[in-house]
Amino acid sequence: MDAKTQSGTGRRPAAQRAPHNGQRSDHEGDHADAGIDLPVVGHLTFESAGFLVGLGVAAAVGVLEWPVVAAVGIGYALARKEATHHGQRPN
Repeated sequence: MDAKTQSGTGRRPAAQRAPHNGQRSDHEGDHADAGIDLPVVGHLTFESAGFLVGLGVAAAVGVLEWPVVAAVGIGYALARKEATHHGQRPN
């Protein structure tokens, strides 16, 4: 039996594993573009879609009035557009 089988963990000894310094730059940004593509709005991240759905639910339930929801939604869309225009990652 080898050391892998004897230890019972199923892990390779540290000398055989790839070095890891705590930085995962090889996977950085893998999920940055994850989201939903909508015909009129364009690409929305899941975070943005969740915010807008929550805003819509608050309006439908009556927690917020529709003019407030419209103002917040338009302001959020303009902020996303401005952030994208300046090369920043929109939320």
